[in-house]
Amino acid sequence: MFKKSMVVAPPSAEFEAVVREPLEEALKVLHELGFEGVELSILDPTRLNLKELESVLEEYGLEVPALSTGLNYIHYGFSLSSPNLEKRRAAVSRLKEFVDLGEALGAGVIVGLMRGRLEEGISKDKAYGHMVRGLREVCSYAENRGVKVFFEPLNRYETQLVNTVDEAIELRKKVGTSALYLLLDTFHMNIEEPIIEDSIIKARGLIGHVHVADSNRYAPGMGHIDFKSILDALREAGYQGYLSAEIVIKPDFRSAAKTTLETLKKAEKEIFKSS
Repeated sequence: MFKKSMVVAPPSAEFEAVVREPLEEALKVLHELGFEGVELSILDPTRLNLKELESVLEEYGLEVPALSTGLNYIHYGFSLSSPNLEKRRAAVSRLKEFVDLGEALGAGVIVGLMRGRLEEGISKDKAYGHMVRGLREVCSYAENRGVKVFFEPLNRYETQLVNTVDEAIELRKKVGTSALYLLLDTFHMNIEEPIIEDSIIKARGLIGHVHVADSNRYAPGMGHIDFKSILDALREAGYQGYLSAEIVIKPDFRSAAKTTLETLKKAEKEIFKSS
């Protein structure tokens, strides 16, 4: 029903909810287990050797549905909403570089942590305005290159700017571009959405990418989220893209990846049985 991927970052990444393994080793495991894709979380897309990357992706038969950009906020503080003009400019510039890579790989570009969080010395309205203007510039650049931008509502503990599906839909209207889609993440939705399935249906036609993690941010199947119900809602909403596991790796990479696949495939089988 849905293709599956996992988020893979460099071993040095300062973010725990991703696979942090050497890329080729990670791709080999994903291929062996039966994943169809890998979501790449990287710092500087201009420093990648594109030919080498394409070669190893081809070797393991994996697609890249999306490029995750959040490490640039964690490591460098690049933020679309920052009160610091240089940080905002750096964020827009870096996201455009991701768009260039996305065009080459046929991947969408995620804006999650890089929207920033409310900082001292700036009002929420002003920060929001900075974010909208930065997104508008990035999305215009992406639209001209046929690349989709995936904006991710994050929970209130990570940012004060756009936490819910309703707020993300409103943001899309303000940005005013067909290049901007929503990235729905089950971990964040479990915190912010009253009924996850209702919010998925509300986003019908606007869902560009989906992150899956259980209620504790571990692999699907290690918490209390009902993934059969979630996947059924995604199907009803007409979503046909990837389910990408952005999870805390417990107890180890192979085990977490295997549990993710087993849980999602079981949910899909149950949907087919009941339909």
